[in-house]
Amino acid sequence: MSGIDWGALGTEFVLSLVFAGGAVAIYALGLRLLAVGAPPELRLETAAVRTEHVADGEIETPHRRPAVASFAAYLCFAIDIAVVLYGLYMIIPQFH
Repeated sequence: MSGIDWGALGTEFVLSLVFAGGAVAIYALGLRLLAVGAPPELRLETAAVRTEHVADGEIETPHRRPAVASFAAYLCFAIDIAVVLYGLYMIIPQFH
């Protein structure tokens, strides 16, 4: 007998993958929310449309990010920081 609890090791592996993927997804969502309201020249999908409108003489208004998007982005980053700190707490035995 090797003394390794393979069931617990498998559970740890699956949970690590799920939480790591979740943390990356939440970080990506936060970045996407920060991009809401970005000027068109910073968005690749509208760069060609913007040059046509400027050539037509239209006046562009300044683009602002909605407050709720900023709040949600910062909340995503705060959740990620909490997940990382909790992981460090679980790894470092002096914190227990």
